[in-house]
Amino acid sequence: MTKNQEAVAAQATVAHALWSGSFEGVMSRVAGCFPRRETRLTCRNMVEGLLMVKESANCWSLAEAIGHGGPHVLQHFLSRARFDEEAVRRAAADWTVEQLGTRNVMLVVDETGNEKSSTDAVGAARQYSGALGGIGLCQVAVHLSYVSADGHALVDRRLYLGEDWAADDERRELSGVPDTTGFATKPQLAGDMLEGAHAAGIRAGWVAADEVYGGRELRRRIRALDFGYAIAVSTSHRVTTPGGGNTKVTALLERVPKRAWMRLRTGHGTKGERLYDWAMIDVMADDTPPGQATGHSQVLYDATAAPAPFPSTGPGTPTLSRYRCWSALSAADGGSRRTSRGPRAWPTSTPARSPAGTPGTAGASCQ
Repeated sequence: MTKNQEAVAAQATVAHALWSGSFEGVMSRVAGCFPRRETRLTCRNMVEGLLMVKESANCWSLAEAIGHGGPHVLQHFLSRARFDEEAVRRAAADWTVEQLGTRNVMLVVDETGNEKSSTDAVGAARQYSGALGGIGLCQVAVHLSYVSADGHALVDRRLYLGEDWAADDERRELSGVPDTTGFATKPQLAGDMLEGAHAAGIRAGWVAADEVYGGRELRRRIRALDFGYAIAVSTSHRVTTPGGGNTKVTALLERVPKRAWMRLRTGHGTKGERLYDWAMIDVMADDTPPGQATGHSQVLYDATAAPAPFPSTGPGTPTLSRYRCWSALSAADGGSRRTSRGPRAWPTSTPARSPAGTPGTAGASCQ
């Protein structure tokens, strides 16, 4: 065996040992959430199967992966076994936060859809899903991810129950939907998860989400939790400038001077460095909770880097993204008071009234 082969073998051995230790750690953390030994072992087997199956998993493929003769044990575990699934989630989330640490923490809200063959699955309906690339028969769930400088992982989820499903008493009874579960919008589900994370002791500098979650109600709930945010908004989103004008974010872009754009590298892709042009402009906050300081509110624009040093307004303009941002501190002071990014990490914001501008864990226990 060559030295290079020996090094590769050693790295694989260390990686396997680290993985085994982490797996045992999280399984030990959730063990007390299961009243029966058999249920606890089935959970362990199912997680191992999910880690082995690369394609879409179901009870048949998981049973084959872990050496079961059929899917019946796993189906029983999912549909009839008694255990506190919320206690499992809280314990796993606490373990996740401990492993990923508290450096540069942000919480990310996103949703995904799982394709279904019928409407018998709870919440299944013809609805939009980015994972499906359009409208299809699927379940949609809103997820909350914990992101730090050392990694990221899901820590919470909520199944989206559409208005038709929520109002259908017969289907609710047949599928076992609790009476306490009613219709809630995706932003409302996101707000509930963020409040739950805050109550569990999770602290973050920022909350990030796409434009589905850009409404004022959720942004106000985020600020009430003392989180900053950077949330995408639609082209029709309106803002009030410090000068008192009310305008769409698309029109506001025209007030950003060329020298306010800053090109930043966000990572490496298959075609080389990923470069984006960024600009930020001050706006008035419209979501200040009672008793809280106004803070600093901006609209942030970004575009894939064009040949020019700033996004062009002519043909071939790169796709622009727009984000509504808020932090207790100004961008020049490093943004949110809980982020460790220095002022050089952000473009200096441009006052909207001046077109010339200036460039610029406490955890739950199952025991």
